[in-house]
Amino acid sequence: MYCPECGNDAGDAKFCPECGADLVGLKNALKGKTTGQQGGRGGQGAKGGGRQTAVEPAKPAGRGLSPAVIWGGFGAVAVVVIVLVVMLSGGFGGTKSGSGTSSNGTVTPITADTSGNYSELVTRANGLYDQGAAQMPDGIPNEQGAQYFAAAAKVYKAAWAKQPGDPNVGTDWAISIFYSGDVNGAVKQVNVVLAADPRFQPGLFNKGIFLSHMSRITQDKAQAQKFVDQARAALLAAVAVDPSSKVGKQADAALKTLPTPTPTK
Repeated sequence: MYCPECGNDAGDAKFCPECGADLVGLKNALKGKTTGQQGGRGGQGAKGGGRQTAVEPAKPAGRGLSPAVIWGGFGAVAVVVIVLVVMLSGGFGGTKSGSGTSSNGTVTPITADTSGNYSELVTRANGLYDQGAAQMPDGIPNEQGAQYFAAAAKVYKAAWAKQPGDPNVGTDWAISIFYSGDVNGAVKQVNVVLAADPRFQPGLFNKGIFLSHMSRITQDKAQAQKFVDQARAALLAAVAVDPSSKVGKQADAALKTLPTPTPTK
């Protein structure tokens, strides 16, 4: 099996030979969980969508059977924070898509292994997502981080093809697309999630973040305002689902970063 902590193929080992993570608990969890319970981080709360974005440095959010969930979890708050940092900083999707190479100065191509069953694919995608989240020194993925997110997106896509419908997985997929630099693709994917569940709060929150980011990288003022209005509508809808939840509070905070609406005469 693949280690959810570092993404290494650990085979049948009890501990990951690469990072030393305890894999016994994960294996037991995989045996006892239904596929519906192994979904994305999105549903947990706050890393953007599945993982949502957050306000703190990119700590892996709580998707499905990610290490964050198995060993205490960081929850959706982490994801939400990451996206807010990207949104406020202007982020990627404009003239450049990252903030440099990996910590050791090199960029290693990441292979997306799309083999295996649904559970294996989701777990593998979560591990790649976490690897990408670890490569966000300024809240924006560097080139290596974007590689991990792009690979995660491909694996989430493969999982979705086998068993579509889990909004958590669908939202984590959208966030991975977003952090790989394809903002338009992220909006399209989160719209698929919301078409099936219009009140899925992490999906609404992330859609608002994606659209807000699009408004910041669009040169046409009229189009930028259109994105702002759409972002506001999505964030307001997210708050309305549950204002007291972590995602609801982060959506409300994101609303305050949007330009003040122009009064109509």
